[in-house]
Amino acid sequence: MPELDFDGHNTLYATHGLHAYAAKCPPQLVRYGLRYYSKPGETVMDPMAGSGTTLVEARLMGRNVIGYDLDPLARLIAQVKSRIVTSKEIDAGYEAVIRYTESDLKTIESRSRAASAIRRAQPPDFSGRDYWFHQEVSTKLALLSYHIAGAEMAEDVRQFLWVAFSSLILAKTSVANARDIVHSRHHYFEHARTPDVIVKFKSRVKQMRKQMAEFAAGCRMAPTARATARLGDIRNMRHSNESVDLVFTSPPYVTALDYSRAHFLAVAWMNRAFQISLEEYKESGKNYIGTECGTTSKKFAVDEMLEEIPSAKLALKSLAKRSPRHAKLTQRYFLDMHKSFEQIRRVLKDGRHAILVVCPSHIRKVVVPTQTVYVDMCQSLGLHLKQQCTRRISNRKRILPYMQKAFGKRMSTEYVLVFQKVS
Repeated sequence: MPELDFDGHNTLYATHGLHAYAAKCPPQLVRYGLRYYSKPGETVMDPMAGSGTTLVEARLMGRNVIGYDLDPLARLIAQVKSRIVTSKEIDAGYEAVIRYTESDLKTIESRSRAASAIRRAQPPDFSGRDYWFHQEVSTKLALLSYHIAGAEMAEDVRQFLWVAFSSLILAKTSVANARDIVHSRHHYFEHARTPDVIVKFKSRVKQMRKQMAEFAAGCRMAPTARATARLGDIRNMRHSNESVDLVFTSPPYVTALDYSRAHFLAVAWMNRAFQISLEEYKESGKNYIGTECGTTSKKFAVDEMLEEIPSAKLALKSLAKRSPRHAKLTQRYFLDMHKSFEQIRRVLKDGRHAILVVCPSHIRKVVVPTQTVYVDMCQSLGLHLKQQCTRRISNRKRILPYMQKAFGKRMSTEYVLVFQKVS
């Protein structure tokens, strides 16, 4: 068994560091799975793709790859990270956006025939806007957003610039008045000096341009391989039966991260990119796997299907004694994952493999052995466990959620489960 900890390894090569994202799987782990369980030219799927680590690695290794995710920002990031855009194309689109934005700023400052520029600089109206964003920051974000959406350029370049825009907000050092912003619990932070949005945008595009060039160079050995990121739900994927050679995915944790809440400060400015309002985005987040939304503290009963999964039944009954609400949240997660495993089995070719990366959880001081539940569920569906190993999660390298007290200890160990589909 190879070493799977990867502590001290560079995990930001190619486009892997294009945008911050919580709980990303290390690319070396994905590479291990692709190398041992697929061949160049075959089709790989990540049905819970997140920010696209599997898509980038598969593309670099000459595999065709398809990713699905329910979150539109995650899908956008995954697509941009895994699709080549030339430096020449980036420069043309970027220079147009900067030219128009800086022209509007000068017009507004001069107060000479500034009405149209002022309209373009009008920020979106959302709750907490003036709390999280300084007025000067809002003006510049609004202008950048307007011109990224409206300037003439190839759509791949526009998406690239949207990711650069988002990375100004969802970052360790954000232009928003916030810290820990990659996670769902933002904390107010007042900058000593107002961030210069335009300077930071220029810097981000310059850095991302280099990362994209590195990715493009890495793909030269397999120029015909293709990567596609789709907006979709693993629980009801519209994908052909038995069409995938390998599934590699790292599912969401049990009630650990609310991605729609984590991302809302960026999405609030990007309605032109997604064609949905912030309210619609937040509403869609209630349907994400692992979400905390939508449950009450009513009396808990184990679902009939989960009665047949001993590990799930035991964990849920133990949890229900401490918190019926958290038992219901965890049960809903298990039911969602069962639907997900049914879909994984459906799209996999006979004899091929699915690799799942999963953490156990500590909820209300109850250990929830998620990895054991996964094994029991998958084997009941005809996905037989072929290999299981553990790996230590480096707190230095991987952005993990800071857990609420109710959800117990921060995760430090995860399981790599390899299943094979049998007829």
